[in-house]
Amino acid sequence: MKFQKSLTMSVIAIALLSVFSSAVISEASQTFSFKSKTFDGESVTDAVFKDYKLTMVNFWATWCPPCVREMPELARLAGSMPKGTRLVGVILDVTTRDEGARSAAEEILENSGADFPQILNDPSMDSYTSGVEAIPTTIFVDSQGRVVGEPIVGSNNERTYRAAIEKALKKL
Repeated sequence: MKFQKSLTMSVIAIALLSVFSSAVISEASQTFSFKSKTFDGESVTDAVFKDYKLTMVNFWATWCPPCVREMPELARLAGSMPKGTRLVGVILDVTTRDEGARSAAEEILENSGADFPQILNDPSMDSYTSGVEAIPTTIFVDSQGRVVGEPIVGSNNERTYRAAIEKALKKL
């Protein structure tokens, strides 16, 4: 019964997400501020941005086929980011409170070779995650935690993300 309810909720969530095609996170609308844990269990805050000119933040979930499909592309990108930039994932369905999807996330990350930092969803991220109406959604954040440029909604390839990084860097 619990599995059926979970499956039903997942199907409803996928249906709702497919209705929406854009995120409401807009350029310079807010400062990305949070306190959470990494996938490895370490404490992390918005200070994760301060040492990088630009951080690419990819919001994804284990039950999202496009998210999983683009993970190898993100893994390749993370290994060769431009100087002063980095890639961070936010796993929306693995929270600091409920880690039911943790094993699925671990398998996805391992199979794709994605060894870039992953942050668990936390209520302190609600001002951003509530604005993500479709996943994957990727935003760019400067060293002060401000969103730079427009979000990218949907899965993409390494080349598209590289172009978006260059565009965001020019805005700094």
